[in-house]
Amino acid sequence: MNKRIGLGLLFILLIFVSVVFLAFGFSRTSFFPKKSKSIPQPQPIPTKKPTSWTLLLTGDIIPARDVNYQMVVRNDFTWPLKEISPVLKEADLTFINLESPLIQNCQPTTEGMTFCGDQRFLQALLQSGVDVVTLANNHSLNYGWEGLAETEALLTQAGIKTTGFTNEVQDQNQSKFAVKDLSNLKVGFLGFNSVTQTIDLDQVANQVRQAKQKSDLLIVAFHWGAEYVFEPAPDPFHGYDPKLIGPQLIDWGADIVVGNHPHWHQTIEWYKGKPIFYALGNTVFDQEWSLETKRGILVKLHFQDKNLQKDKIEIIPVGIRNYGQAYLLKGEEKQRILDLY
Repeated sequence: MNKRIGLGLLFILLIFVSVVFLAFGFSRTSFFPKKSKSIPQPQPIPTKKPTSWTLLLTGDIIPARDVNYQMVVRNDFTWPLKEISPVLKEADLTFINLESPLIQNCQPTTEGMTFCGDQRFLQALLQSGVDVVTLANNHSLNYGWEGLAETEALLTQAGIKTTGFTNEVQDQNQSKFAVKDLSNLKVGFLGFNSVTQTIDLDQVANQVRQAKQKSDLLIVAFHWGAEYVFEPAPDPFHGYDPKLIGPQLIDWGADIVVGNHPHWHQTIEWYKGKPIFYALGNTVFDQEWSLETKRGILVKLHFQDKNLQKDKIEIIPVGIRNYGQAYLLKGEEKQRILDLY
């Protein structure tokens, strides 16, 4: 009997509990809550900040003849660039036109038109932070392909890239392609020469197009034009006109065109929003016979990633003294050149 009463009370209690659950909307989890699982929230993708960097361009650097003689007698092979070395080194990339081979047993001389420089001039290039050298000009082959091979090997061993003529191909219409990796950017370099030689512009076009495919930004150096004039003009040997070739290089894929050879600094032209520096004049040379050949400019370009900051282009006037030492112009001399740009 007692057992039946107990079961009845238990049955009544279960019914009561069920009614309470239904009346108040309780669920199993009200008494036994599940452990909450933290759901990871999507994190905002950080915006990549543009990379700021600079490129410095020089005019003709010719460590030959009197320049070489001065280095040897002074026993100082950093002397030609010593005064402007901090400016060159400050840039993230420095690109120069080296217009003479650097060979063993280069005999000091103060005359002649067959140029060579002492291999110890490498000290000046390293001290100045030179990154890339174009060897496409009318004096790079003054000591033949062997002299060029010596120069290439010397620079390459020192970690300096070369473009332009290369002993590997021995074809003056072919440019060695150089590329520098800079903050995930591939900066490409080509160099060509049209002075005292014929050049196949179709080959040039193909090489520029191919190099552009391998570069985020492409700089093309071109040795061209008439000497000793402020306005670009065709050279007297084969008639190649910088004013015609420059825009074509940009059409083919160049982002920056830098010319040299006239020994005077020349005008800057903008074409499709991209600059053509027709000539930067002499940076290092021994042409003491005129003021114009002792004046030149360096150009410092500022970039955000691969985008040129047009409002930040720096023109840096330089002079040459004592048959070969570059220095920074100041005061009125500096301003006279800046006023031209």
